[in-house]
Amino acid sequence: MSPLSSDVIEAGRIYRSTGAIPIDKLRPGIYRAWERAHLQGANPHILQVEKLSRLETERLLERNSYLIDVVRPYLQMLWQTAGRDCHAVLLGSRDAIVLDVIGDEQTVCHSEPCAVPGTLMSEAVAGVNGIGTSLVEENFVEIVEAEHFINKFYPFICQGTPLRNDQGEIVGALSVVVHGGANVIQRLKEILLCASQGIEAEFVVAILEKDVRRVLASNPNNYQPLEELRQDIIQAHQAARIQLEMGSRLLVKRLDYAMLLLQQAEKSIQIFRRRSKIWRNLASLEVGTPQPVSLTDAIRDLVDLLSTEAAIRHIEIVTHWNQPITVVADSKSLLRNLFHYFLQAFESANKGGTVEVEVGVDRKPNPELARVSFKPMPVLNTSPSNQTPYVFTCPIEKNYS
Repeated sequence: MSPLSSDVIEAGRIYRSTGAIPIDKLRPGIYRAWERAHLQGANPHILQVEKLSRLETERLLERNSYLIDVVRPYLQMLWQTAGRDCHAVLLGSRDAIVLDVIGDEQTVCHSEPCAVPGTLMSEAVAGVNGIGTSLVEENFVEIVEAEHFINKFYPFICQGTPLRNDQGEIVGALSVVVHGGANVIQRLKEILLCASQGIEAEFVVAILEKDVRRVLASNPNNYQPLEELRQDIIQAHQAARIQLEMGSRLLVKRLDYAMLLLQQAEKSIQIFRRRSKIWRNLASLEVGTPQPVSLTDAIRDLVDLLSTEAAIRHIEIVTHWNQPITVVADSKSLLRNLFHYFLQAFESANKGGTVEVEVGVDRKPNPELARVSFKPMPVLNTSPSNQTPYVFTCPIEKNYS
């Protein structure tokens, strides 16, 4: 028995005999969860399973049908990672009610406790658990055996993490429950955290689709380049799905390779999220208040965003600046203007050409302006005009030195 286990068991004994929760024998997050469960009246001796009525459950599932559909493939990934170990993978609503569950038949259908759609998993009812506790903590949680507040859960190890939409709002929770499987739970943790990021990226994909339809309706001239760019961005998301799927299949037999795939999946998701945020600013019709914004960072973001488009056109982008430059501008309008200058330069450079982007300060004509020069350089220059730069200027932030 580990020191942690003995401390937790002793904490449970003290609590059941005196009603006091010993703070020194529990991890901080577990102590907070025990305290909440105690204050809300959870009974450590009796699991009082509470469920919605059949009609209430049907209505709940209908209201959350989109979330269920988005999460289901990721539940499948977690399920296949667990293999033959006794386990369950659960999706909970933002109110800690089970929406979906998958796992081995013994755990899902015949074990006690048994969480089916409509089951309440709040800490007030179920004590410390992967769904209710992760929602309150707003973070990943792991509850090992006797760390559960209610003794019916002692045979289980639970992990849970909240799920957020594109606005960062918590919309549910993803949890895995394993019956006495310390080894498999560590495999599942890697998939669980990566899956939660993948699920959150799914919400962003849906928003991108809505945004591009809005662009088509309101500004059709910008639709084609933005739609092509959106497809490039989604490739990172699709790559992450494939890497995550392969990693979940291989975790049991080829751990090193599987972990590499998971790392690649996480990287792909981060690339997708960063580029999709930039894309949404490009697609936005909003005009904000001018404020200090990094011109060089905006250019660097666009170079990254346009990397696939540049590769397709066989165009090399070369940037030059001596130091970061901050300007005063509406960040979204600035990004849109720079984007159109890039596209113009791409058209002039043609296949196999180069676009040189030089950022500096107009020291003599107007030292209060930053100057961005987009110089297209085709492979074969047919006339001097082919190298005429496109110039964009913007007021420098007053504190710039």
